[in-house]
Amino acid sequence: MTADVYGRNVAGEERANPRTMLPVGRITMVVATAAAVAFAGLQLNILGLLVFVGALRGALVFPVPAGFCWDKVSGRAFTTSVLAALAVFLPVRFSWIPVDGLFGVVVDVLSVLGIGVVLGLMVFGFLGARAARAVGVAAVVASAPFAVGSLHEYATRCGSLVAHSVSTVVCRAMSVRRREGVDFSLIARRTGDFGQGPGAAKAPEARPAEGDGPARGRGDADGAPEPAGTTTP
Repeated sequence: MTADVYGRNVAGEERANPRTMLPVGRITMVVATAAAVAFAGLQLNILGLLVFVGALRGALVFPVPAGFCWDKVSGRAFTTSVLAALAVFLPVRFSWIPVDGLFGVVVDVLSVLGIGVVLGLMVFGFLGARAARAVGVAAVVASAPFAVGSLHEYATRCGSLVAHSVSTVVCRAMSVRRREGVDFSLIARRTGDFGQGPGAAKAPEARPAEGDGPARGRGDADGAPEPAGTTTP
């Protein structure tokens, strides 16, 4: 809220006031704490919440590392893939739509792709992209005969796997044809501090420490050198 919402989108980096950002952050913390207390008072099933949080993380599993390792991933691809994954996860996880017939087959296929994504990303962290692709494809091929046609009966597991696969497919589809890559050198300029706003305090002028700077002359107290030909007793 402080940096992204107010600093970047509401005021802008050049007009962001650090003195305003401080109360914005404090108010945000108070509101977030009140919302957390109210949410906890609903006494929801903790296991269901853990599954839901896992699916939220699942929607980010591919876009986050891809954004770090692949310069083709744009902000639009990242946001769209996460929202699409959540849009598919919610009806599957909570059975808002009957998971049978053709829709059930689609859910099974997406779940199988999710298995490949999960195993591929685990291998990517240790052995790199080539091994990750091989393991991901092998996992899809090996699990498809057993999963397609029956996996949709397990809504909890399907929801998480679908979130993984949809975010991966959408993010890659929107990024692979992008011609211009992201210039990572711009991150420092676009995500710098907000010290240049109108409310920023001016930095005190640096004063040379004792012993620094040009040596004082032996003449006057201000360090001006004595005229040539003079002597000092």
